[in-house]
Amino acid sequence: MDKRSLDKPRAGNGGRLSSGQRREQILKFAQALFAATGLRATKIATLAGAAGISEALLCAHFGTKQRLFEEVVGRNTQQRLASLEDRFSSIPNVPPLECIEQMAEATILACTDGEGNASVMAWALMEAPEFAADVYRAEVGATEAMWDSEICRRFADSPVRTRLAVHLLPYAVHACMAFGFWLAALRHQPATAGAHARQYAEGLVNAARAVVTSSSAPLALVGSRLLPQVELAG
Repeated sequence: MDKRSLDKPRAGNGGRLSSGQRREQILKFAQALFAATGLRATKIATLAGAAGISEALLCAHFGTKQRLFEEVVGRNTQQRLASLEDRFSSIPNVPPLECIEQMAEATILACTDGEGNASVMAWALMEAPEFAADVYRAEVGATEAMWDSEICRRFADSPVRTRLAVHLLPYAVHACMAFGFWLAALRHQPATAGAHARQYAEGLVNAARAVVTSSSAPLALVGSRLLPQVELAG
């Protein structure tokens, strides 16, 4: 990890950090380290050294490495949800299919960009599944709620609102998050992640189009594609 890429907070009061500032400093550096090497391979000494503090002080704030890791995972999840909310708010008023495409792309990229990068959660699901599974399920639920809110707000008077919310939303959220986590785990850079996200979102729109044009078109997940069950039956 390049420590120069992480700016340590400047302290006031003669160079001393407040307890809150110190915790945030530790969490920031720990997140970068855990994202790179996971829970088991990251040593307490490395975490303390990155934050510029003693191991004793780190343990005074968080108790154990496991507890620090869990707080980092929770923080990372909230950053990802905040990023997604910002991305949704920047989507202009566009027709339903174009909106779904942009929402799908936003959901994928929220998992790959910046502090919301899902590498930490990917490690958590592998190394601390009992803890991480509950956090991940909560994140999926929060993301579904955001999708539902956007669809209801944007298309409140449209006949496609219920079709999208019932037949598309649950599958779209799970598929987009899984794809975004996969891109993060493979360490995709913004340029390549963006290209993959756009391509995946375009595929999702094909399924959304079937939902919009059919009175009842539930979807099935086949491999990495969402297909209308009516199409599968044919």
